Amino acid sequence: MGTEENSSKKSRDHIGSIRSIFMHADSADWLLMVLGFIGSIGDGFSTPLVLFVTSKLMNNLGGTSSSAEAFSHSINKNALALCYLACGQWVVSFLEGYCWTRTGERQATRMRARYLKAVLRQDVGYFDLHVTSTAEVITSVTNDSLIIQDALSEKVPNFLMNVAMFFGCYLIGFVMLWRLAIVGLPFIVILVIPGIVYGRTLMGIARKTREEYNKAGTVAEQAISSIRTVFAFVGEAKTIAAYSEALEFSVKLGLRQGLAKGLAIGSNGVVFGIWSFMSYYGSRMVMYHGSAGGTVFAVGAAIAVGGLALGAGLSNVKYFSEASSAGERIVEMINRVPKIDLENMEGETLGNVRGEVEFRHVEFAYPSRPESMIFRDFCLKIPAGKTVALVGGSGSGKSTVIALLQRFYDPLGGEILVDGIAVDRLQLKWLRSQMGLVSQEPALFATTIKENILFGKEDATINEVVEAAKASNAHNFISHLPQEYDTQVSSVCLVPASPLDIGNCNTDSLT
Repeated sequence: MGTEENSSKKSRDHIGSIRSIFMHADSADWLLMVLGFIGSIGDGFSTPLVLFVTSKLMNNLGGTSSSAEAFSHSINKNALALCYLACGQWVVSFLEGYCWTRTGERQATRMRARYLKAVLRQDVGYFDLHVTSTAEVITSVTNDSLIIQDALSEKVPNFLMNVAMFFGCYLIGFVMLWRLAIVGLPFIVILVIPGIVYGRTLMGIARKTREEYNKAGTVAEQAISSIRTVFAFVGEAKTIAAYSEALEFSVKLGLRQGLAKGLAIGSNGVVFGIWSFMSYYGSRMVMYHGSAGGTVFAVGAAIAVGGLALGAGLSNVKYFSEASSAGERIVEMINRVPKIDLENMEGETLGNVRGEVEFRHVEFAYPSRPESMIFRDFCLKIPAGKTVALVGGSGSGKSTVIALLQRFYDPLGGEILVDGIAVDRLQLKWLRSQMGLVSQEPALFATTIKENILFGKEDATINEVVEAAKASNAHNFISHLPQEYDTQVSSVCLVPASPLDIGNCNTDSLT
């Protein structure tokens, strides 16, 4: 009983994970997928239908006809049927290619936007505990969506087309000459094995290769993001050595992949062995059972082509498994509601903020280091309108005070108040919009100076932007730039000799 329940649960989980691939589809996407499904099935059945008509043509050419007119009529009829098939295949192939690619791109775009929105919704504690580097988040956003997009755009239609071709070929074979078809049926196993083995091996190697490339990418990302430190300690050679070392195993995996691919493709030569047997047995059918030569050829070709199609189709199953796993990861992130939820619009907002801040008996430890207490019974009261400087050694909790005030974290004990109201009772977006923070190493986004300033107030006018720049002593040097407030700053700030030096970058961030 327990085994049956476990099997049923696994089946439901599997169906649920498959469903996660399509969870970002809207009504237009479902229409595209239905049309793409029709196109894939039609594309798969086109090959056995061509073999069927070709067998008739070959029988007409090799048979005896009572008159030239009857012979010409039969040839023209079957040739016209091939023309109709060609037109039909063009239509279904277009539907297959366009609809699946279109819906794959649409769903992947929607998925990336939802995934990034969900990532930005998480609290800082999540990144402390679950994210080791920014490259990991970027890789997740990019790779997982690409895996699902590839499955939707290529693997699903390829699987449907090959399965339809397999059933169509064997259906035509049994209808035309069942004796020959049933003799060739056991060869399915031999034809399927190369595709399955290649798909399984390639999947494992591709996964390991991606992991190794991610490791190498992390080395490069860390070096480039801290390029000044690398230059200061003459660490260029060490960085290159670390990057090369990270790529060494991926080279070995590439050699393995080439070997597996060569063996799999080479093993398809077994088709010629099967074809030779089918030709021999078919000749016996012609000699002793009166079968037509064109029919024997078409059935033999259908058996070989159908078996290869099944092997090619089944090789895509592993990609569905990988896409399902990627879909589950994306769904898990999208559905995760953090304890400190930026999207939660509940809470109080104050009509007039005086600016009084008070920490009452606060206890706090970072989620990543719960055993190391930062604050024990910490008390601090800052009257409205006063300027306070916190002085202390590294790790003493100066930045933690600001992090707690902005509710990046919640304290383990005690409470934090703004104008006498606990910050966890205030609306989070409103609370953070009342503060301005410039960290020790400020970051500018890859956009213009004006757009960077507008992050502080999205609906600000250009006059308000200029006034904000003047208030932070940034207007003068911005005005001397060729494009003034439309200057792209994030890349320029990395160049010491540029008009925007590091000090100006700090000033612009302060704005």
